[in-house]
Amino acid sequence: MCCLTIYKTKDDKLVITHNRDEQPARQVSANKVITKIINDRRVFMPEDSLSGGTWIGTDDVTVAALLNGFKEKHIRKPYYRASRGSIIPSLFNEKDIDTFVRRFDPYGFEPFTLILVNRNEKVFEIGWDEKNMHISMLTCDTPLIYSSATLYDGVIQSQRKNLFKRYLQKDMNADDLWLFHKNKGDDHGNYINVDYNNEISTVAISQIVFADKSTFYYQSLVNNNSKLSFILA
Repeated sequence: MCCLTIYKTKDDKLVITHNRDEQPARQVSANKVITKIINDRRVFMPEDSLSGGTWIGTDDVTVAALLNGFKEKHIRKPYYRASRGSIIPSLFNEKDIDTFVRRFDPYGFEPFTLILVNRNEKVFEIGWDEKNMHISMLTCDTPLIYSSATLYDGVIQSQRKNLFKRYLQKDMNADDLWLFHKNKGDDHGNYINVDYNNEISTVAISQIVFADKSTFYYQSLVNNNSKLSFILA
């Protein structure tokens, strides 16, 4: 749950793309997008079999994406009350974002950053640092990039922001942004798909494109799985 970009194209498509950086063993069973009925709505999401949760999902109205940590790296505790993967299903179980924020109790969860993107181009940034919940509202007028604070320090996050800014010097479409997330290298100044260590690497790419006919693109990079597409209707 480690890198997210949000970009509005010239033809008014809203493109949300997410890299999951994790141990490959956690990804083996998450090689497709499933559809779940949550609170009478169809939610599209990949599912982590270990937690039964997810790192990204959408009901074709809101995209919810999760990143580990908030702002700064934290000291991990031996026990947490529940997996962070349960947060996104909890969100879709509520009537709307305001109700979720009002009712959700983050105590006992490991720090996280939850990004919510609406079709109306509002972005909600919800962060939990084990003491307080921090909520900010942004828009999609400016391209956004987030990286997990648990894996990537301030220097690397700054490199990624500069890389994204350089990449956007020409008009981009969803395919261009997919390649930005998928192209792999060995330095953060030129790539965001960089192996963190021998155990953690980018194991899946998700992309939701809000348009007249919205689409969820997904590729599990473990075991040479193909890129899949799902029409959100």
